[in-house]
Amino acid sequence: MFDLTSGNGMIQTMDRGLTLASRRQALIASNLANLDTPGYKTRDFSFEGAMKSALSGQTSPTSLRTTHPMHLQGSPSGSLPPTTDALQPLAERNDGNDVSLDRENMLLARTQSTYQTASTFMQVELRKLYALIREGSR
Repeated sequence: MFDLTSGNGMIQTMDRGLTLASRRQALIASNLANLDTPGYKTRDFSFEGAMKSALSGQTSPTSLRTTHPMHLQGSPSGSLPPTTDALQPLAERNDGNDVSLDRENMLLARTQSTYQTASTFMQVELRKLYALIREGSR
């Protein structure tokens, strides 16, 4: 059996983008959930930096190895960026919490847009593959 998606650079890139955007959305949700937690510090990572890192082929030591050509390329959580990056607080309240509702909402909207764009590009590529398969089966 032939794997059509593993050789497609666009699908691989968009997969990384979707994974990173999903991870960032979870962090933003965590920050928003802790909006009123005393002493909570905002956590985030640079999506652009993580994407550049993923595209340059840098992998973590805990990344999955494929031992057979038919294995799927996984996206283990170990290959994702660290989530404990300290941010410079824009403003800290008296209770030590530095979560900004406006900042988190802006980042959430931007990350959702990134996710939607990556999803759309991946769908276009998958439709192209589907059309090729349909043409080949005639």
